[in-house]
Amino acid sequence: MSDYSKRIQIIYAVILSLLLLFVFLPITIGWKIIGTILVLAIAGGLLWRIQRYRRVLASSTANIQFLTQKLDLLPARQRYRLPILLVTGTAAKDFFPDDLSLAESNVLVSSDAVWIYVDEFSHLPIVYDSLVAKWPDMAGRVGLFLALTPELEEKQGLLIAKLQAFRQSWVDTSRIAKYQLPVYLSTHMGFNDLIYDENNPLPVYWYQLVNQKLYLLDSYLSPLNNWVNDIKIPYDERERRLRLRPFLNETKYWIESVVLETLSDSKQPIAKCVPTALAIYPTNQSITNNNIMQKRWQSMTTLPLPNTHTIQEGISPPDALVKFMPIAYPFSPIYTMICGLIIITSLFVMGCFGASFWNNIKLADQVENDMQNYRLISMDSYEQKKQALDVLKTDRNMLNQYLAQGEPVRLGMGLYQGQRLVEPLNILMSDYVAKPPEPEKIYVTETKVVMKDPPTVIRLDSLSLFESGQSSLKPDSNKVLINALVDMKKQISANQGTGWLILITGYTDSTGDENKNIQLSFDRATAVRNWMIKTSDIPETCFAIQGYGAKSPLASNDTLEGRAINRRVEISLVPQMSNCVLTKEN
Repeated sequence: MSDYSKRIQIIYAVILSLLLLFVFLPITIGWKIIGTILVLAIAGGLLWRIQRYRRVLASSTANIQFLTQKLDLLPARQRYRLPILLVTGTAAKDFFPDDLSLAESNVLVSSDAVWIYVDEFSHLPIVYDSLVAKWPDMAGRVGLFLALTPELEEKQGLLIAKLQAFRQSWVDTSRIAKYQLPVYLSTHMGFNDLIYDENNPLPVYWYQLVNQKLYLLDSYLSPLNNWVNDIKIPYDERERRLRLRPFLNETKYWIESVVLETLSDSKQPIAKCVPTALAIYPTNQSITNNNIMQKRWQSMTTLPLPNTHTIQEGISPPDALVKFMPIAYPFSPIYTMICGLIIITSLFVMGCFGASFWNNIKLADQVENDMQNYRLISMDSYEQKKQALDVLKTDRNMLNQYLAQGEPVRLGMGLYQGQRLVEPLNILMSDYVAKPPEPEKIYVTETKVVMKDPPTVIRLDSLSLFESGQSSLKPDSNKVLINALVDMKKQISANQGTGWLILITGYTDSTGDENKNIQLSFDRATAVRNWMIKTSDIPETCFAIQGYGAKSPLASNDTLEGRAINRRVEISLVPQMSNCVLTKEN
C-alpha cells in the first residue's frame, strides 16, 4: 500500500511537535533541544522503517511479478467486482495447473473469484500490500484461503506450528488492510481406498462454522447426519453415505479439535482466526507414509488402510464457498491520512491548551509572588521597598503591553487572564510612600557668614493661638502672629544677604499620649507655617516644620505654670547659604 500518507503524517507531527516545544511549553532551551532531538530521532526511525519495508516489498517482486501479467488482462470492472483469494498451504497447488507459464499457473480467474497462489505464509502481507498498491479498487475484497493436506504431515505438532504461523500472517495482513480478512479452509483427504461410486468421484461438500461447529452450507445449515439420513435420496445413495459417514465424522472431529482449535485458541496473544467456511475434498494423491491420518485410521480400525486408489485427480476452486464472501470497506489512503492529520491536530491543540493553561498559572503566580514580596517589606525599608516597587512596575508594564498589542501565543488559546491582575497591582502600588528628602548639606569653604545682629528664637504661647488639644488657630490669634511675623522680618533685615531657613517647631506638655502629643505639636507648627505663607509673600520653600511633643521642656511639667510654659510654638532663623535670601521687598 502506498506510504505517502504515513510520510505526510509523520512530517506534520514533527512540525507540530517542534511548534509545541518552542512556542507553548514553558521549558528551558536545554530541554527544548533534548525534545527536538527525541522528536527527530523518532520520526527518523519511523521513516527508516517505512523505507526498509519498501525495500523488502521491492525485493519480493519475484513472488508477485506474475500478478501484473494476469490481472492486467482483466477488465477493471471485473477486478472491482470479483473477490480476491490468496491461496496458501500444502494443498494450495491442487487448484492450479502446473504445466503452464508462471502467470497462468499461479493466477486462476473463475466466474466467481480471482485465485492467487502464495507459496509461503510470510508472503501474504507483502502480496496483499502489493495488490492494493497497484490496484486500490481491490481493498476490502481480499480474503485468505488455507488449503491443507493432512496426509502430508508426519507429526501433528508440526502441523499445529504451521497453523500458528498462518494465524500470525493473517494478523499481519489484517493489520495492513485495517480490517480482519475473511478466511476459508479446505481439507484434502484420500479416505484411503473407499470407493463412493464406480462412475462418479466422491462429492465435495462445503460447511459453515456456527459457534465453532460444522454444518452443511445449505439453506438450513444442516448437521452432517441430516445429509446421511436424508429421506428423499434412494436406498443405494443412502447406503454409500452411511459407509462414508464414519470417515466424514472423524474428519469433522479432527478439523474441529485440531485445525479450528489452533486457529482460535484464546491462549495465544494474537487475535482469533475464525474461518467463515470450509470444504472437504476427496483426493488420493501423493502422501507421506505413516502420516497423521493413517495413524488416526489405524488407531480406530486396528488395521493399516491402503491408499492406492485415486479418487479424484483434478479439482477446481470452491467458487460456491466464497461466492458470497463479505466485502469490507476500509478507509482509503487519503481518508486515512485526513483522519490521522485530524487526530494529530487534536493532540496538538490539546497540548497547546495544556501548555497555555500552565503558562497562565505561572504568570499569575509570578505576579502574585511579586505582590506578596512587596507587602512583606516594611515601609521604612526604603531601598528594598523601592526595588520591589520597580518589579511591580515591570509586571504592570508587561501586562499593559499584552493588553495593547495582544498576549503572546503561549498565553493565548482563550485562557489569558493577566488583565485581571492590573487593578490589584495599581492599588498596591498606590500605597507606596517615598523616602523623605534628606536636609540639604551646605559646604562652605572660604565664604564666611557674618551676622550683625544674631537672630533670637521667637516663642509663642500655644494657649494664645489654639484651643486646648486643638491645632486650628483661634480667630483672635492674628495679632500674636502678626507681631511674630514683624519680629522675624526685623531679624532678617538686620542681616541682609544671608540665606535663611525659617524653622517652626511645636511643643506640648507631658499630659496625655506621647504619640498624640507629637502629632499635635506638628500640626500646630504646620498651622502657623500655613498662616505665614498665606499672610506674607515668603515662599513655602523657606519654611521647615517640626513637632517634638513634650520633648525639650523649658520648665517642669509637674506644675501648672511649668506645663503652660512648655506648651509653645517656636520660630527660629537658621542661616543657610542655599536657602531663601529675602530682599527688602519681601
